[in-house]
Amino acid sequence: MTIETAHQSITVLFEQNQTFEVPKYQREYAWDADAIEDFVEDLGKCLEARLQNGKRNHFFGGIVSARLNVPGSSRPSYEVIDGQQRISSLVMLAAAVVFAMKAISANIEVEEEPSEEDGKALDYLKQTIAKIESLFLTHRYAVGLEYKVVPKLTLSKADNVFFQAILAGNNPPTERPSHDRIKYAWQRLNSFLASALGAEETASSKATKLQHLIDHVLAEDCTVIFMWSDNRSEAYRIFQVLNDRGVSLTNGDLLRARTLELLDHKAVETTQNELAERWDSTLAYPPSSIDDYLLWYFGSYQGVRPRQSDVTDSFMEVRFAEASLDKPITQSQATKILAEVKRLDDDFALLNQLNSGEWPYADQTGVKQWDVERLNLLVSHLKHTNAMPLLMALRLLEPKRFAEAVASLERFVFRYKTIGSAHISPATKLYHEQALLVRNDPSTYKVGVLRTALGELIEKYASGNRFSAAISELTYSPRGGNGHIRYLLTALEDYAKWYESGANGVPKCKDKTRVFDFSNTTLEHVYPRSAKGAEKIEDLEKVKHALGNLTIFGPNDNDAAANKSFADKRTILQASNLKLNRDIGAHADWTAERIKQRTQSLVDMALKVFVP
Repeated sequence: MTIETAHQSITVLFEQNQTFEVPKYQREYAWDADAIEDFVEDLGKCLEARLQNGKRNHFFGGIVSARLNVPGSSRPSYEVIDGQQRISSLVMLAAAVVFAMKAISANIEVEEEPSEEDGKALDYLKQTIAKIESLFLTHRYAVGLEYKVVPKLTLSKADNVFFQAILAGNNPPTERPSHDRIKYAWQRLNSFLASALGAEETASSKATKLQHLIDHVLAEDCTVIFMWSDNRSEAYRIFQVLNDRGVSLTNGDLLRARTLELLDHKAVETTQNELAERWDSTLAYPPSSIDDYLLWYFGSYQGVRPRQSDVTDSFMEVRFAEASLDKPITQSQATKILAEVKRLDDDFALLNQLNSGEWPYADQTGVKQWDVERLNLLVSHLKHTNAMPLLMALRLLEPKRFAEAVASLERFVFRYKTIGSAHISPATKLYHEQALLVRNDPSTYKVGVLRTALGELIEKYASGNRFSAAISELTYSPRGGNGHIRYLLTALEDYAKWYESGANGVPKCKDKTRVFDFSNTTLEHVYPRSAKGAEKIEDLEKVKHALGNLTIFGPNDNDAAANKSFADKRTILQASNLKLNRDIGAHADWTAERIKQRTQSLVDMALKVFVP
């Protein structure tokens, strides 16, 4: 397997006579807000060190590629197999620098009598803009007697048009989640530069800071390992080897190696052997689960997430801070390290339960099966794992208080994230903060404190107007993906008696003896989805997929109702054990106006139910 490698600076990576392209059908841009924040923080630390006449090196990881020849050109093009997130983020940084330089130049040019320093800055900026554009953004090459200009980096088919428009300074509409992520990264990189340059600084001072960023941070301090092969198949095999469990170490593997190395002394040999056995138990889960569990564990105990690029170092600095390799470890220190890994092992078992939606207590003292099912719905149906650090801590409470907190989280998540699509970072930060509050004193922790904090996030990011508008616009999709509507109607049925009695205080299910089998609960159209002949009504056809025309049936009800008319379904609805269905069956007819009214009724109810 032939592979070339080079450890080089960011600038050297780009200054070769080459272009980069992400394969047309490779995955989309995937870095989320946390990853971009880490990226910006690393750049900021390197820049700050230079501004203080120092130096800070940072390794940005590897880039695996296949080198391809370009017909009619002497330049090679590298197909990016792994590393598209960092290379595309670096290109966006370069474009943001160009725009910052152009803005500073424009401000100097409108000055009536620019200072000598500003004049020098203007000359530097104009020359550097061209340098950066040719280095990071575009490649100019001759074909015959004609010059052509192509992007230095081309992304996948799903992202490239949007990406190039962003680099050009346009504001294209987002059409997919990856576009939202690109746009967020672009905005964050621009805000980073604005903050680093300072609003009150002189033009020459800003130019000097940018010079440090370009000539030192990117050219010397920030590096990658660039790996390539002339054979695409070999390059893909390299990628697979690097990401194989047997070769590429997980953060758990690295922690195991580093802690066992700390205990590599005759005096603590017995503890080292015990530590090795405990690590074997701790790392028995799939690699992807281990990575998640480490992040959740750290966040639950520290109140902040570890940096994803430095998980191992974060654990060594904070959770294993008792010792270093500089001097032999003491038995007391070795015992503390073993105790931490034992805690990891126990909590990984807890996280494995929670992540599967399993009730984490040996019994159900003080709770009903309905309460138990809330956890499964939160994790398995709403697919919300960001709250794991908090759920870990809440397990320190007695079952009843744990159940109360989970029910509040379930209602919050549906409103805030499932329907509101609010950014998850504020909620994740809140989960970490609340986890620390629980751990500080579980005996005095009040679930009401959590409800209040969740309520403040709802007011800020998922207010009544936003939520009611989103609920009223919910419609059935014949192509599937209607689980959120089924969940909504199931939840409203659970809280229907509480709502009917005045909807006072914290939402409560007044009949916990009935637990929906969510997997066997189906959506049913009141006016049929596929009406035929004389039963087809034009006004109702227009609104048949609206929320107000949808209800939930059990499997037997659904078989009996099938695609019947409202008149034929009415008897089934009237005899239903669900209040929502009996309310529909109370009507003598079913019209477009009834559907509109029921939609509003469900919206009004949802506003009361979906609060923490």
